[in-house]
Amino acid sequence: MAQLFGKNGASMPVSLCEQMEDCSVYPDVVGFMEPVKIEGTLRNENEIFVLEAKGKTKVEIPCDRCLTPVLVEVTFNIEERFSHTGRDNEETETFSGDRIDLTDFVRSGIVENLPMKVVCSENCKGLCPVCGKDLNKGDCGCDTTEFDPRFESLRALFNVDEEV
Repeated sequence: MAQLFGKNGASMPVSLCEQMEDCSVYPDVVGFMEPVKIEGTLRNENEIFVLEAKGKTKVEIPCDRCLTPVLVEVTFNIEERFSHTGRDNEETETFSGDRIDLTDFVRSGIVENLPMKVVCSENCKGLCPVCGKDLNKGDCGCDTTEFDPRFESLRALFNVDEEV
């Protein structure tokens, strides 16, 4: 990175590959199935260092219907501006020394690009609301008929076995 400090317009490639162990800050992520890979370029624009990079990884997320782990590929972009001193007229992140910590930018890139809903298949039947059995593996035989208690008196009007 020292080569970027003195030259306006200089650039250098950025390539990172790191295995993530801690999943606690990533909602619904069970585990990272491959390292997070980042490829991009860091440019010096009048002592503002501009990072443009693409990242990708594969994570395991539970199915929203049956909780079976699903492998999901996550891709994200990082476009940030950095400087040694914060400038009033620029929206830049500050850093010291000759290293820029990308941890927070990678974390937000992954979180922002996680899918809102994950299903193992479009035909997933989910879990039985009574006993919790995975209905993809067979029927459980539970009575899952539910009635809204607010309409119970109306239901009595249509019940032929009951005298009104």
